Amino acid sequence: PLEALGRPSFPLDEWKRQYSNIKDHEEAMKFFWENFNFEEWSLWKVDYKYNDELTLTFMSNNLIGGFNNRLEGSRKYIFGCAAVYGENNDSVIQGAFVIRGQEHVPAFDVAPDWESYEFTKLDPTKEEDRQFVSDAWGWEKGITVNGKEYKLADGKVFK
Repeated sequence: PLEALGRPSFPLDEWKRQYSNIKDHEEAMKFFWENFNFEEWSLWKVDYKYNDELTLTFMSNNLIGGFNNRLEGSRKYIFGCAAVYGENNDSVIQGAFVIRGQEHVPAFDVAPDWESYEFTKLDPTKEEDRQFVSDAWGWEKGITVNGKEYKLADGKVFK
């Protein structure tokens, strides 16, 4: 279904190269915000639904890696980072993704476990959503979930 959207004005592969090669995160994000067409692409916050079942952080990171592997069929249409925040037996999984189109299901339903995640569409015109994406892709900051702070433990980039 994503093929039917046609060729985007800005190729995702170019962003993936910039993200990988620009060492200064703020410079990379400046490139992202200046070049992406949000009529063709959308941003999504991804939250794992079963954080209460997570145990060891390395196992949770493996869960992210498995999810990324199963997204292979949508690699041309997705870029994002998901991370484990917290410590063993007290952690959460959260991430930010940019996808082709305005609906998340066609991009993520190639992974059988996609329904284990809650998807929240972000608004690229809102500063707090832009900051969330920048933080998720920057690998330096922790997060606050339900009033509790979690430090970054580990994570994966899907590119």
